[in-house]
Amino acid sequence: MSTTIAQLRHFIALADSGSFTRAADSTRRSQAAFSRSIAMLEAHLGAALVERSGQRNALTPIGRTVLEHARQVVAQADELHQMVRHHVSGEAGAVRLGMTATPHALLGHRLLHMAAGHAGHMRLQLSGGAQAQQIQALRDRTLDALVMDQRSIPGAHADLEVHRLAQLPTGVMVRPGHPLTQRHPIMFADLTGFPVACTGMSVAMGRLLVQRLGLQAHPDTLIALGSESVADLLDVACHTDAVYLGIMAPAARLIAQGQLVALDIPTQGLESHIAWVQRVARTPNPVLDGIRHQVQGWLDEAGPAG
Repeated sequence: MSTTIAQLRHFIALADSGSFTRAADSTRRSQAAFSRSIAMLEAHLGAALVERSGQRNALTPIGRTVLEHARQVVAQADELHQMVRHHVSGEAGAVRLGMTATPHALLGHRLLHMAAGHAGHMRLQLSGGAQAQQIQALRDRTLDALVMDQRSIPGAHADLEVHRLAQLPTGVMVRPGHPLTQRHPIMFADLTGFPVACTGMSVAMGRLLVQRLGLQAHPDTLIALGSESVADLLDVACHTDAVYLGIMAPAARLIAQGQLVALDIPTQGLESHIAWVQRVARTPNPVLDGIRHQVQGWLDEAGPAG
């Protein structure tokens, strides 16, 4: 008797739901068959994975350890099957990308259009959220790759491959007629008199601003309007006295249409270093590699390579 991928899938479903009944329903098994599958897994491993106490089905300490490995094994099996299907029939399968706000504003719509027209019937899921959570999701194999600012990635990441894609310049933009357009020269401190709209900053960039300009430039003090939607931040800058601080590329159309103007204020050193991040241990995926090369091409159009 040996452990099967199906048994591991059942165990993951049980851990995620906390209920034999819900897990059996989600895996389309009768409760009796599902319970036998979990019992056979425990018998083969020689350890109790679940504490069965009334309605409570908590994992044992060894069960939590097995769960981590089970997720990796099942994800690797899925990656292997997807790679083979692509080789045999050209099927693209499912791709799950995590993206921070600026890359999403630049690339999200293009990726969705690409997936919609893909000959291999690609299923594409774009995810946002906190950067630390996205990195953990990549490690947990619930995401296939990330597109994010390299400065947001922890220093120790031996398990991750980080590929610099582009260095995109940062700018400060306001509506035409904004009071700041009448000031010459403009100092960074002048921004504090108006609501500053920004997606947020990495710890490294925040530290750099404080070193240059003092505590008044700390992101917690400087940023009055925060959102993961770059489009919303640009819109508020177009229609109010808010000041947009961020990557210039998403604002290119608005600048060309005269709805925003870039202020002549030094932002050297505040560029965004966009990177593609994947796990070191992964099954080769030609579809994901193709998406990475396409993303590289789009970013090359938006700014100089890093």
